Amino acid sequence: MLKAYRLKWVLLFFFFFANLLIGLKTTLGFFFFFAYFLLCGAAVSLAWLLLTFLTARLRFSRKMISRATEGEMLDCEVQVYNAGWLPVFNLAVEDYFAGAEPGREKQRFFINWLSGKNTVQIQYASLCFRRGEYKLGPFVAYFFDPLNLFYLRRTFYVLSPLIVYPQIFRIEKFPALVRSVLPWFGIETARSSGDDDEFYGVREYKEGESVKKIHWISSARKNKLIVKQFQLQSFFGTTIMFNLQKSQNLGQGKEMVAEYITKIAASVAHYLSEKGVSIELLAHIGEIVHLPFNKGEEHLENILRVLAVAQAQSMISFREAFEEFARFIPNDSSLVVVMSDQDYQDLPHIVSLYTRGVVLIPLIVISDTFLPDSDKRKVSRQTKIKVLNLVNMQQAKFFSQGDNLSEIFI
Repeated sequence: MLKAYRLKWVLLFFFFFANLLIGLKTTLGFFFFFAYFLLCGAAVSLAWLLLTFLTARLRFSRKMISRATEGEMLDCEVQVYNAGWLPVFNLAVEDYFAGAEPGREKQRFFINWLSGKNTVQIQYASLCFRRGEYKLGPFVAYFFDPLNLFYLRRTFYVLSPLIVYPQIFRIEKFPALVRSVLPWFGIETARSSGDDDEFYGVREYKEGESVKKIHWISSARKNKLIVKQFQLQSFFGTTIMFNLQKSQNLGQGKEMVAEYITKIAASVAHYLSEKGVSIELLAHIGEIVHLPFNKGEEHLENILRVLAVAQAQSMISFREAFEEFARFIPNDSSLVVVMSDQDYQDLPHIVSLYTRGVVLIPLIVISDTFLPDSDKRKVSRQTKIKVLNLVNMQQAKFFSQGDNLSEIFI
């Protein structure tokens, strides 16, 4: 758009100097006539541009979804309304999306004519290239004069929020989980505690309990408040834990260790949520993130929101993060650890959770495969031998740069 504008000025100066040379060789009257004609045309065109720019009352709006997944196409519908009476023509519009493919963050459109009190609709699609939290916009409008010799620019701060979740891959088969039988606070169970088939006794009322649990017949018989007691729910509880350490984030662009860790964590959370498993998230991303046990679509969305904006800003080791998180991991549960192979020496420290009935499922990203010109097969084989010699974990899974991640869970 602006390249064509600059080209017109180059051509204009070329014709100007060409006519100057012709005028010097023939008569200067020819040159002055051409220069006067050009000057008058440019003045009228510039006056029209100033009038349009000062009187134009444009209103922009954008229709789009507020949530997307990395790798999806984002469809946007832009409406430009001319609230003034004078028409606007030769208008270029630019929209901005920071999460698009590199070099394609700006979407440009040209409106030849927009009459007063009218609306024009523009539709475009942009690839959600990178996860994150964004605000599309602002709009930038370029007003051109009729001869396209000049332009004026105006910015319209119309911003639309968008969160791009990490890409999720399909998991066919996942290691076995532990069934828990503790009454976790905040968990939305498949059946609410208090169903008739869960009732197994009565006990004395305690201050603060719900009156719905009062057993009125027993209370009348004993002349004091008695409440019904119910069985504890049995369900699967799984903790997902990772530490995005800055010094271990090898690779470039989307092919980085932290990107693989967040993608794996998101896919595991999605799989477990579909299976009705209660999930807890423990992460260190420069700050501690703790989402307590819960399940359902809303809880999964909260997890994906954390993973969408998570960056490798942690300055502590995996072991230090684990020592901070260990108190949150309940007994008789499953722990999914998404980690870099550079932390494999901390695995024996985590294995101590076995005494509490915690089953450990390590998902290990082999960081050296993210180095340029590395022999990925050789590095992967050496890492697997090294880890499994340290701790014999048949449930451990390994991920290298460029792997088809779905195939690892077959």
